[in-house]
Amino acid sequence: MYLWKNSKVKKSSKLYSILKFKCPHCHEGNFFKSNNPYNFSSMSEHREKCSECGEKFSLEPGFYFGAMYVSYALGVAHMVSFVVAKWVLEIEMEFWNFIILVASSLILITPLYYALSKIVWANLFMNYKKKKDEKFIN
Repeated sequence: MYLWKNSKVKKSSKLYSILKFKCPHCHEGNFFKSNNPYNFSSMSEHREKCSECGEKFSLEPGFYFGAMYVSYALGVAHMVSFVVAKWVLEIEMEFWNFIILVASSLILITPLYYALSKIVWANLFMNYKKKKDEKFIN
């Protein structure tokens, strides 16, 4: 599952790798064993190395523990967006109903945030390496 299947993001950008769940090094191979974050049997299990370029995805043991910071930021942004939308749209709702709405939506989107946090964390520390025969036109 891609976040945006027909996006016009440049292949050499980190955003391309994040939105398409592709290898941060070559942007060709898949990062996860299953591109569907809601496939609970292999929920966000990443491959050991890229099937295209052979680069390892784990730089060191426990590397992806840092992804919890990204996941936390996504969760906070999710909550803040609901609060801002409620304020801007002037929606009248009881406090506990609002908390239940935000919490239930967060629970439903958590698998996607979990996958996004891993791929974002990987892209923070791994860079795109273009092929020698590949040329970019700017």
